[in-house]
Amino acid sequence: MTELIAQALCDRNPSFKEVIERGGHQQVARLIEDVLRSGRPLPEKVRAVMLRADTDIHLVASALGDCLVSAPDEPPGLLIPASLADGKSGRARLKGVLRHRAAVVGHAVPPAEAASSVRAATRLLDLASAHDGPEAGVVFVDDHLSSLVLLQDESLAHTLIARRLRPLAGLTPERCERLEATLLAWLGGMGAPEVAKALSIHPQTVRYRMRQLEKLFGARLRDPRTRFEIEMALRSRQLMAATRRRRAAATRRPRAAPSPRKALPRR
Repeated sequence: MTELIAQALCDRNPSFKEVIERGGHQQVARLIEDVLRSGRPLPEKVRAVMLRADTDIHLVASALGDCLVSAPDEPPGLLIPASLADGKSGRARLKGVLRHRAAVVGHAVPPAEAASSVRAATRLLDLASAHDGPEAGVVFVDDHLSSLVLLQDESLAHTLIARRLRPLAGLTPERCERLEATLLAWLGGMGAPEVAKALSIHPQTVRYRMRQLEKLFGARLRDPRTRFEIEMALRSRQLMAATRRRRAAATRRPRAAPSPRKALPRR
């Protein structure tokens, strides 16, 4: 029956077939099976919730109520109706249920595109907390869309950085860092006083650094498209550096023994 419904959906919408072929078949099939089994209508939109570990995942599912649990051979996660994460109250409830867990809540998508929410949440989970524990927390893809777009393909990001930040290549790391911070603030539309305040330096220092940057980049800083790509390159490098620092800190920090979990409250 599930296959028949999936085939009917493919016949009506060719893009649905593409979703299944890209790896969304298992998620879509289980959603259909769940609807057939329970008689509940399929939610208009769903979100993936990806977890670092599957400890007590069924207790989490029970507390959330209306959701679908990943198969044992898949990365631990859930599919929930998108409305469960709507608004401050929805987010607060999810954070309470997922307390002390490294978890990422994906963006809202139609059920046929569930695999997209899974991919985005999984990618952000790779950049977030390495382990469950008191320092772990819930992160929402909706709050990090630009970061995910920039880091969607790190190879392309490295190519963009190498191309657009080449004028900084011969500088010492300390000088490069200072100029990058100044340039990024300036590209964000700040004037010298605002940049000085943001970086806690004197406005005259900002003007001196900008003269240096104008010598290094020349006419590139006057071309809107190039300025946009330079800003993308700077933000990509900043994000990747932060990710490396976070991973290094997680590797150095010893994992605490997990404390016994209490049963989660039902909705």
